[in-house]
Amino acid sequence: MRRFPRIAVALAATAGLTCVALPASATENDTVQWTPLEAADAPIANPLKGFFPFAPEDGSAPKAVDGALPYTMEWAYFPVNAVVTGRDTYDFTKVDALLDAIAARGDQSAIRFYLDYPTRATGVPQYLIDAGIDTSRTYTVFDNNNVSFSPDYNDPAVQEMLLHFVDALGKKYDGDPRIGYITAGLIGFWGEDHTWPMNGEKSADNPKGENWMPSDEFRASLVAAWDKAFDTTFVQYRLPTSATKEHHMGYHDDSFAYSTLDNVDWHFMSHMKNQNETDAWQSAPIGGEVYPPLQTCIFSQPLNCAGAEAERAQGRNFDMMGSIKATHATWLINEKAFTVGYQGEDMKRAEEANAAMGYTLQATKAAASITGNDATVSVEIANTGVAPFYASWPIEVSLVDGVGSTVASQIVESPLPSITPGTTGTVTAHVTVPAARGGARAVADDLTATIRVVNPLPNGAPVLFANRDMNTMLPGALTLTTVQRVDSTATPSPAPQDTAAPSDPASSPAPSSTPVAASAPQATKPASLARTGTNALASLVCLAAMGGAGTFLYRRAHRR
Repeated sequence: MRRFPRIAVALAATAGLTCVALPASATENDTVQWTPLEAADAPIANPLKGFFPFAPEDGSAPKAVDGALPYTMEWAYFPVNAVVTGRDTYDFTKVDALLDAIAARGDQSAIRFYLDYPTRATGVPQYLIDAGIDTSRTYTVFDNNNVSFSPDYNDPAVQEMLLHFVDALGKKYDGDPRIGYITAGLIGFWGEDHTWPMNGEKSADNPKGENWMPSDEFRASLVAAWDKAFDTTFVQYRLPTSATKEHHMGYHDDSFAYSTLDNVDWHFMSHMKNQNETDAWQSAPIGGEVYPPLQTCIFSQPLNCAGAEAERAQGRNFDMMGSIKATHATWLINEKAFTVGYQGEDMKRAEEANAAMGYTLQATKAAASITGNDATVSVEIANTGVAPFYASWPIEVSLVDGVGSTVASQIVESPLPSITPGTTGTVTAHVTVPAARGGARAVADDLTATIRVVNPLPNGAPVLFANRDMNTMLPGALTLTTVQRVDSTATPSPAPQDTAAPSDPASSPAPSSTPVAASAPQATKPASLARTGTNALASLVCLAAMGGAGTFLYRRAHRR
């Protein structure tokens, strides 16, 4: 059963949960007014989404033409033998060096490991070759010219190595803020989980009808190993199987916009439909790579891709925006978008596609009040994108004075993963204003509330809201509204139960160091009782305060 944060709403009666009341509307209590927030266009680039390039293996910055699209991620391939130095012995030096180089530029990584990459030397660990595994499966397709070989994936020694390697990867990198996504890789050409044309069917390239893929049983075991090893960082597979469905994996389409839509039986969305995985995006991300021959021409109108008309006659799509909407794609490798780039109207369409991927967060209204030294800030956030913000990065609500100095702040639990497209969620924080600032009333006269999503990567790109007042008071923060003074005898609105932790969680013992839970998402259009967003329902909503500040990174939607 796929488990998603919004399910917590239906479990409100469960013992041990922290109740949070949703803010009342201004018509219920005129003491504190909601302030509408001005919208803006969807940001062209944001963390963990959009187009991005390959990271050079030497750690240098990707070479991009002037005027190229902005990006927040970089792609990296690694051969397994760069890490596996012997049976159950590992050296992560090369991987860490490249991850560190990418992180130093403020970018997260999407990564894959391979055993067999056409045109590159084998990624099979040397100890297996020395032990005498089968190295005879050389090939010339994909311009390989017998450079690499396909290992026997049913060899018990190879299978042992793969299962143990995945376990080691999880112990090393699960929850690592440098990594945005891992594509499962390992099996097949380029680690894409296929060995076509060596897929059991006779052809000119496979006259004997050989099948180089491992058994379905081992593939299922490998999926289970990935799921066990990575509880927080998302792992994505090339195509769905019964095993990937069972373990709630994400997916990646490496021929994106070429063979994506479901008009041909072997296209990506056809596979997703056959496995009833078209809703997988609701709990795990969808990514991939723009089909390389399309990368320079996909945004031209009329389409000027070589051979496009003949390809269309055979069912190929050439539909970038349609593919993004159908798959709910969050990220795509698009190397030539940066090395070649786009001009004029092509660039505008590329920017539109970049912005359309993944989440788009828009704060719609906010309310802020202070009674004595205690401030309450609430903000309603809508997702107008095609996918959730999957990472459970915390949210920081701050109070800023008239000279731009932060007076106080509070970290709260993020509801963002549960705010699916077309729904809203409410973040509420309780912030204590230090009395040492000359008295709460003096300070509160010029306080303004702000909100930011905290990227756990040092110097990582900030999450930009689709609002006009981004970065106006604090870098990476959205300015919300001025703080209204409320008489201490009045009940301000919003007034959730005070479950907030101190601004410095480390300074206080548990359980007060637990971040406050944010309010549950509300559907903008009624869909079911749990998602109507009515005040009657809202008063019943309880969410678990899900651990300390160290547990925020990439909480998996189906985490057990």
